[in-house]
Amino acid sequence: MKLKTIYELAVKKGLKEDQRPKKVIEQALKRTKKEYGKLTGIDKSTFDRDSLKHPFYDTRILNGSGDEQIKNVLVGIDIDVSEVLLAEKLNEKGKKIDLIISHHPSGRAYAQLHKVMDIQSTLWEKYGLTNEVASGIMKDRIEQVARGVAPANHGRAADAAKLLGIPFMCIHTAADNCVAAFLQKIFDNKKPKKLKNIVSVLKSLPEYKNAMTMNAGPFLLIGKPDTDAGKVFVDMTGGTSGPDKMFARLSQAGVKTIIGMHCRETGYKMAKSEFMNYVIAGHIASDNLGLNLLLDAVDPRGSLNFVECSGFRRFRRNK
Repeated sequence: MKLKTIYELAVKKGLKEDQRPKKVIEQALKRTKKEYGKLTGIDKSTFDRDSLKHPFYDTRILNGSGDEQIKNVLVGIDIDVSEVLLAEKLNEKGKKIDLIISHHPSGRAYAQLHKVMDIQSTLWEKYGLTNEVASGIMKDRIEQVARGVAPANHGRAADAAKLLGIPFMCIHTAADNCVAAFLQKIFDNKKPKKLKNIVSVLKSLPEYKNAMTMNAGPFLLIGKPDTDAGKVFVDMTGGTSGPDKMFARLSQAGVKTIIGMHCRETGYKMAKSEFMNYVIAGHIASDNLGLNLLLDAVDPRGSLNFVECSGFRRFRRNK
């Protein structure tokens, strides 16, 4: 399979599982194309043209032409220079690595992490928040994240991959869309009555079972096992944690329980003050689930060999 085919199929799956209305995505792409059309000179020549095709700024080919034939893929939740060197070491030992995939963004994809965060505010609109309110709440947090990622040395891992001649890509929001949609559908259908029922469902999934063996499984952050679950919101896509202000608005909209990958201390305090329940599914386990669902779509026939590293474990659902 060609590198560009893997990339295109990953994006296709991410779009399929995107919970935003198709019209919203099309409008966003239209705005980007309009902005691009106004550019001239170096601003136009350096523009990230992938953003004209899809809205996942944190999903990119970071090294490679796209025409490389791929068979063996080293996959990790985080890929840094050390994992790139690991790929080279595996090559030296005869286990040829044709491609490295990172879940968390790197290089130019990491520099644009804040640009995918508007997914969150669109999802809140499903619970009754107006576009004006949702976008207003998110604005400050997007700017905060943009300031946070700006000074990072984004290109270290990509540079290492280039020096060693190893194709490298990252799949972030496209995969996070998969886990968010998958779990939201499960809980919408099952309508769990108690928090213990939510945790039980999570523990039945292989990614979370595996996490439990490493003491990183699902747990109740706020609430007790027999607490009523009420309306459940799965908060697992949109780049990174949203603003703390969202808890009050979601509570007012009738959301009783949030299921997240993780929660900042300030968010924990705000959710608790709103008398909301919070279930931590687990960060790395949830990232695993999203990647596995996406890779099932990219490679339904099992033609690729996946080498696990950096917290990733491959569980297939379409055997």
